Amino acid sequence: MHRCLSSLAVSVLLAATVGLAAPQANQPKSVTASVVVTTSDSRRNIAVLSKDEPQFLFCIDLAAPLPQTITYTGTARVVYRPLPPLPSVPGVKVDVMEHVTSVLAVLPSGGKGWLFLAKNEAAVLTAAEVKAAGVTTVPATVVRRVDWVPAGGGARRGLDVEACFETGG
Repeated sequence: MHRCLSSLAVSVLLAATVGLAAPQANQPKSVTASVVVTTSDSRRNIAVLSKDEPQFLFCIDLAAPLPQTITYTGTARVVYRPLPPLPSVPGVKVDVMEHVTSVLAVLPSGGKGWLFLAKNEAAVLTAAEVKAAGVTTVPATVVRRVDWVPAGGGARRGLDVEACFETGG
């Protein structure tokens, strides 16, 4: 009986934790940085790498090869939607990256941008923003943020764009 009550209490606690975190997950994050956007040789993968602070690397697998490569270096606003973190166990440190939904917008300063959007994902830009910025929507299958910092400290890991191109092309 006590085991059932304990399990019920844990389930309620997890549901409350996830319920509180869920509204935050719906809020897009926006970062402006000097970035490099590059396409794999197969044109089925895109890497979006920050060249300065804040450091980040997003890998995007595309639904189909692009008709032409995307190559951009310069300042851009990058917009994405993080997923809520998994519940943690007190006293246990876990090396973890920030997980994101499969949608990412890259809006270069003074130029047209891209909205990488997977099926059934909500856009991180309004229709008015897409139109005003001349954004091209690119069908994606998955967006991953692959950079992370070890829980014990140290250098940020996963900032090599080649990691984005190993999975699909």
